[in-house]
Amino acid sequence: MTVRRLACLAAIAAASLAPIGNTIAQSSAAVQVTGAELESWFAADQMAVAGFTPANSCHWITKGPGQARTQTVYCPNSIPATVVGQARVEGNRLCSKFSYPDGTKYEACQEIYKVGDNKYEARVDGVARNVFYRLIR
Repeated sequence: MTVRRLACLAAIAAASLAPIGNTIAQSSAAVQVTGAELESWFAADQMAVAGFTPANSCHWITKGPGQARTQTVYCPNSIPATVVGQARVEGNRLCSKFSYPDGTKYEACQEIYKVGDNKYEARVDGVARNVFYRLIR
């Protein structure tokens, strides 16, 4: 995928996610996604997703198989970066591990909840961490 195409996808994702703002309101109508569903996403389209993390105002696109997941991150006041990490399904959680060029490391298991039409929320220990959309082909 070219840099231009990734930038275009990021712009689309950013526009789609703009109404989210800097907070995530946990929906009581949210339904937890099962581990089997998460596995099916990997099988169907390598779980291609685009999201927003309010804590750092970063937008990101992540896709690829569990052992070689590519994530491109767009954060305010920094150059976009693409890193390769890992993900696995553990029970009903998605566990991910990435290291970023600035030395930041991310490793956590998240519960995934469906909160809208193709809209999902990732929670760590019950606390909302980010919102994302599946990039369904």
